[in-house]
Amino acid sequence: MLLEVEVSEAVLSDEIGWLESLTRKVRAEVESTLGINAVVKLVEPGRIPRSEGKAKRVIDRREL
Repeated sequence: MLLEVEVSEAVLSDEIGWLESLTRKVRAEVESTLGINAVVKLVEPGRIPRSEGKAKRVIDRREL
């Protein structure tokens, strides 16, 4: 599973080591809370599409 997490520009402009640490922390929290492994990708603000009305928060990209 790919989990994209929007972070502020200030976070993205910080040191690379800190970004890797944040990525590991998010991945560990998801695994401990949900019991699933995820690839975590930190993205810039506005990267994740917005929708009006009920938000579509999960995009299934599996090939059927």
